[in-house]
Amino acid sequence: MDTQYDTLMPHQQQQQMSTKTMVIAAIVGVTIGGPLLALMSFIFISTMALFVVTSPLLIIFSPVILGAGFVIVAAMAGFGAAGLLAIAGVSALGWVLRSVKSGQFQQGLESVTGKLLETGENVKESVKNTGKEWAGNLKQTVQDSPENVTANRA
Repeated sequence: MDTQYDTLMPHQQQQQMSTKTMVIAAIVGVTIGGPLLALMSFIFISTMALFVVTSPLLIIFSPVILGAGFVIVAAMAGFGAAGLLAIAGVSALGWVLRSVKSGQFQQGLESVTGKLLETGENVKESVKNTGKEWAGNLKQTVQDSPENVTANRA
């Protein structure tokens, strides 16, 4: 047993601190931790004071803030939609330019031009016929009106 006690003794002596080391550690801890604790307390107190001051203002102005938030969200959605439409327009323009360069557009242009001319002629004839019908109806209405009958008798 004596040998076992002797082997533990140097180990226990290494773990024991001297009083001087403990005092220095306490002074360093207070020197570093004291200002940090004071700063943390100041920040917490100032945050709570600002919260107490601004809470009523937030409640009073919440309808205005909510409306402004809606306006900002709507504006962002509008700008997003405008950007998407710009991308779609640029891609459509690129598609048209590729079609023109490849010559496919020329063949399609001739068929579309023919269809447009044919449709224009059909619309022209339709308008003429409708105008003639309306003119006939108006002439008949004027002849059959009571004012015209009394004017014809006189």
